Amino acid sequence: MQHSALFLVVLAVSSLATTEAVTDCMGGVYTANSTYEANLRRMAAILPIETASSASLQAFRGVGYWPNRLRAFSLCHRYQGVSSSSCAACVADAFREAERECPYGKKVLVFARNCTLSLADFPRSIPFFGPTSWLELLGAGLVFQAIGFGWLFFLLLQEWRDKRRASMMRSSSIPSGDQ
Repeated sequence: MQHSALFLVVLAVSSLATTEAVTDCMGGVYTANSTYEANLRRMAAILPIETASSASLQAFRGVGYWPNRLRAFSLCHRYQGVSSSSCAACVADAFREAERECPYGKKVLVFARNCTLSLADFPRSIPFFGPTSWLELLGAGLVFQAIGFGWLFFLLLQEWRDKRRASMMRSSSIPSGDQ
């Protein structure tokens, strides 16, 4: 019984030691020889160099235009003594791993030994980056217009108050005939 439990532990540790990367395919597909694939190739050429050259060993980039826009984030783990060259190699390997494990996948997450790579497409509407419809754009415009009218009213009120105060001071400083 002890030998079988020890065998399972050794098997689990050896499988973890040989695993280079853990890949999660999260959905979305692109077609072969598409603009999206060209953007992905461009990203695979740019991101490893940007990651390795940054002081924090991480990079975030978007490439292309919607609907073929791609975004990627990469991070090399410093605590494992990663150099710039090994960081670039790890991110490049993560791109190859993503392509191998999730062929034609748009949303992929790769946890490699020394780095992490996240690939995703830009959805048509991103709630934090702007309006998704003309109605929302109109609503935002109306809010800014209301703020502008509020400031204009405030400035006019200040001007009216200053003129009233000045006229009161003039009328009180004019000597009357009683003096």
